[in-house]
Amino acid sequence: MKNFRTLAVVFAVATLSVFTSCEKESPEVAADQSLQEISKDVLNKITALHFNPNGIEKGMVSDIDGSQKMMYTIEGDIKMSYDQIMKMDIGDGVQSKQYRSTNLVSTPRTIRVVGYNGNNRFGLSSVAQRGLQYAVANYNALNINIQLNLVFSTSFNSSDIVAYTETTASIIAQDGVRGEAGFPSAGEPFKRVKINGGANRNNDDQLLEGLFTHELGHCVGLRHTDWNTRQSCGQSGEPAAPTGAIHIPGTPGASQDASSIMNACFPYNEGEFGQYDKVALEYLY
Repeated sequence: MKNFRTLAVVFAVATLSVFTSCEKESPEVAADQSLQEISKDVLNKITALHFNPNGIEKGMVSDIDGSQKMMYTIEGDIKMSYDQIMKMDIGDGVQSKQYRSTNLVSTPRTIRVVGYNGNNRFGLSSVAQRGLQYAVANYNALNINIQLNLVFSTSFNSSDIVAYTETTASIIAQDGVRGEAGFPSAGEPFKRVKINGGANRNNDDQLLEGLFTHELGHCVGLRHTDWNTRQSCGQSGEPAAPTGAIHIPGTPGASQDASSIMNACFPYNEGEFGQYDKVALEYLY
């Protein structure tokens, strides 16, 4: 939070277009960007879950730890494996509220977040590190049963979430500021939050605060608030199926909260949670 600048953050080892899609988070590093045909069963399940089926990408990605896995990129910034897609439930249907996935983090608990600060292509810039600090402070200021403990380090194997960048030539060539993440599994938050080179080089810590807050929202189970239209991206006309997202009581209808930090595209409310983002998280956790 912008008024929360004195942070109890532990250090171990220590313009873009304002309307850029949440085509951001990819906790994994793309090793094979060639698009592959998306099978009908995946498309059908994604549609049934009420994710946007347009523009899905499938490719082999290599993680920061060197492992490789076939992953699908959905709605620009959500990473899911085939098994995660096929095992995801549709919950109790779409209703006019803010939305979450069927997967949440087990509580109460402390989530250990590592901001990777290595002197290589994965290391977060000083501004990105500051944006991550502010994002973690946003969550810790809420009255919820999860707390985020942030450290900056090159050691991340014991972390619950590791935040890093990818600054290879192919990633740097991408315009704007983007990030990628995914949804919880087996009560654990999604492990990786990745920002692209454009985000890592950006000198606006408020923008990066919003980006990290948004992606961490996916890690604990939040979906895009405007999933049904993606109107924050200048899109419209997506079909609204009767199944998929799970409503969060006490929040306005889909695409009816312009201040939500979980809208698919920027602006992200100057890095801060919207009123109903707080309501949603405090209801869930």
